[in-house]
Amino acid sequence: MIEEELRGAFARHEEQAPALEPLRRAIDALAARRRRRRTATRTGAAAVVVALALALPVQLWRGELTLPAQLGGTGIPVAVPQGPLNLLLLGLDEGGPNSTNRSRADTYMLIHLPADGSQAYLVSIERDVITDTPGMGKIKIAGTYALGGAEGARQAVEQLTGVRADAVAEVKLSAMQSVTDALGGLSVCLPETVKSSHTGKAYPAGCRKYSGTQVVDLARQRRNLPNGAYDRDRIVQRVLLALAKEASDRALLSNIGLVNQLVGTPGITLHTGDLSVLGLAVRLDRVEAAGIIGVSQPTFLSLQLGNGEIVEQLDPKVAPDLSAALRDGTMNDFVSKHPSWVLQE
Repeated sequence: MIEEELRGAFARHEEQAPALEPLRRAIDALAARRRRRRTATRTGAAAVVVALALALPVQLWRGELTLPAQLGGTGIPVAVPQGPLNLLLLGLDEGGPNSTNRSRADTYMLIHLPADGSQAYLVSIERDVITDTPGMGKIKIAGTYALGGAEGARQAVEQLTGVRADAVAEVKLSAMQSVTDALGGLSVCLPETVKSSHTGKAYPAGCRKYSGTQVVDLARQRRNLPNGAYDRDRIVQRVLLALAKEASDRALLSNIGLVNQLVGTPGITLHTGDLSVLGLAVRLDRVEAAGIIGVSQPTFLSLQLGNGEIVEQLDPKVAPDLSAALRDGTMNDFVSKHPSWVLQE
């Protein structure tokens, strides 16, 4: 009797249950929409590094590794480079309208992409670090760009660190200003007040939204900072993090008009050799904003040369470990062992 009642109850409920096939299609559609939203977030998070380091934002258009037709894509799948990659980012300071030095690279940063593509490490090299590069001799690394251009800077960084730079991007501060303004400003988080030696403006501690002009002013500061150019390098890292977060929050690359505007940003020159620009951009797409980690030497290590010039040198104990981690793909272990080298938000 009980068995018959149970069978009847199951039969009645089975008639009321929705058809499985429409339900499955609805679930698949919902999952696809969520995947597209996650893709837009990841793409947006990396877009700023692409805009500044690669000069060409690219989107995984509905999961296909092609450039959208709106951006001049051909529909041909992109060859994505495999293995770890190191991109050398050179920040060029035009120095203002009255400056006579218009070829100064004040920011030297290796953007390291591990083989698994899960993170990006922004590794800064202080501008006054001494180098010994063939054909240039012993000079500050900032001088290698003035003497040898992008290729001279690449050789100096490779000689100094033992790490190959697979691509080089020259980025003028005016380009950073244009990208910032295109995004409607950036919320940059500062650990302490920064007073500009150029404009006299004070930028308070905490997270505040700044215009392109203000971001460029921030990125140029070092004279009023406790650790000089070391602190300036961290400010540049914070600006890049702010750009990544803003792009992520806005799902930037779903806005084709804004992407086209960024693609046309002047002041960015890219040297990729045999690497595909779009392939590099696709690699960057895998990185979310939370996976971008700033790394820099935490303190001064000054050295006086025989001619009386004061230069900086890499930490003799920790810097070799950093270079080895970049070569061996063990940056995650490095940042765990050396937290003072890691940018703290």
